[in-house]
Amino acid sequence: YNDLVIITKGGRVKLSELQTTAKDFKTENMGCCLKDRDILQLSSWLGEDCHFKLLYKISRDGGSAEKFHELCDNKGPTVTIFYNTDNNVYGGYLSRSWQRSGGWITDGSSFLFQLYSNRKWNPNMFEVKDTESNVYFDEDHGPKFEDLNSFSGIIEKTSDYYEMIKDDLFRNSYYETRDNDAESIANGHNNVTDLEVYLVKEGLRKPWQEPPVWEPQTLESLKKFIGSFEPNEELNVPEVNILLVGQVGAGKSSVVNTINSIWKGEISTRSWAGSSEHSLTTSFTRYKIRDPSTGTYLKFRLCDMRGLEGDMNVKSEDIASLLDGHIPNKYKFNPAAPATKDTPGFVKEPTIKDMIHTVVFVIDGSNVEVMPDEIVKKLKDIKEMLIVRDIPLMVFETKIDKVCSEVDKDVEEVFYSETVKTSVDKVADVIAIPRSHVFPIKNYEKEGSLQTGISILALRALKQALLFSEDFLENQS
Repeated sequence: YNDLVIITKGGRVKLSELQTTAKDFKTENMGCCLKDRDILQLSSWLGEDCHFKLLYKISRDGGSAEKFHELCDNKGPTVTIFYNTDNNVYGGYLSRSWQRSGGWITDGSSFLFQLYSNRKWNPNMFEVKDTESNVYFDEDHGPKFEDLNSFSGIIEKTSDYYEMIKDDLFRNSYYETRDNDAESIANGHNNVTDLEVYLVKEGLRKPWQEPPVWEPQTLESLKKFIGSFEPNEELNVPEVNILLVGQVGAGKSSVVNTINSIWKGEISTRSWAGSSEHSLTTSFTRYKIRDPSTGTYLKFRLCDMRGLEGDMNVKSEDIASLLDGHIPNKYKFNPAAPATKDTPGFVKEPTIKDMIHTVVFVIDGSNVEVMPDEIVKKLKDIKEMLIVRDIPLMVFETKIDKVCSEVDKDVEEVFYSETVKTSVDKVADVIAIPRSHVFPIKNYEKEGSLQTGISILALRALKQALLFSEDFLENQS
């Protein structure tokens, strides 16, 4: 074709007008991740339905044998995928776990394969010829098969690709490539735009909710959205107010600390958090989160209040005053008496900027089955106040690592966990809100450093709270 015209709601865009080279366009279309067709083909060769979890990606984790072994050793069977610069995709399957030592070992179940040839679907499986040593374990090497090697030590990106070892590439010595060779499979070279290692697990899985892409780019995209978020200028609201409500110990204050940690870039503590017989939070506090990269505060405030508890509950009058914008910052809740017009700092004529724009119920997912009746009733009473005021409501379901042991090991399993799904369904039923308004998250508690998966879950939930706040302000305007 001479050109390609993309017609959108916003108008027409010509491919010739895009600042993209033909080579970039081809590479972008091929992508560097397993597609559904690839998964089905690999599963067919393995003889059973499988799913694949990304362990190592050279463009993300760096070209270091040390890093490869750190992320891939002792994990179980894997497939290694090479994304050749000429849009050839090939790789190898190892039925054992990668190890730092052992030298040449024999894996009679291993095989090499081809998925794409010059960007065209061309699946081929190359079985091992005999049981001679065919896979190499060494701390100074990346994934290494006979007839298919990767790199040793540290490899740097040259221009737009990584120059992998091409010695003995598809030489038909240990794996039966038949009439195929390095030229037909890889265009005679082993230069790749990416290399990935996936853990192979039995059984195809369907997530109960579409999971995010667990990549640093996803986290950066969320941070970019939140960092650039601004309320409707017409209403003169400098930042939106998000109120956190929950039972004592549910993790309200930890939500504040988690969000602040993500923006600070390290574990931090803005609010007291932990276990206690009564609420550690006794005052109403509006927390502003600062973006260190710009030195400015983000356009939202996380509002923390006293935790709900049986005999020392926050007065309904105080909650109503809080929603309407009467309660001043640092107001100390009195379980015996609500705030009045005579309370110091009481805002007698609040404007929309003083009001609460979205309410988040913070609910302990591991405790939802035994949540006290009086707490459930209090939450439902608050929900009725929100309905009257047209204030959006959502739920952050915390402690999902205690709900499911697999999620405790790997938070990225959250949307595949039937236990978490059941817990989310239970929360949605108890509060009587759509399941899409319940966001499973894990606060930073035992971690000593930030983790991409935990941060993505938290910011994904925060982004929705901002969007709900925007909806509320639009309704007010």
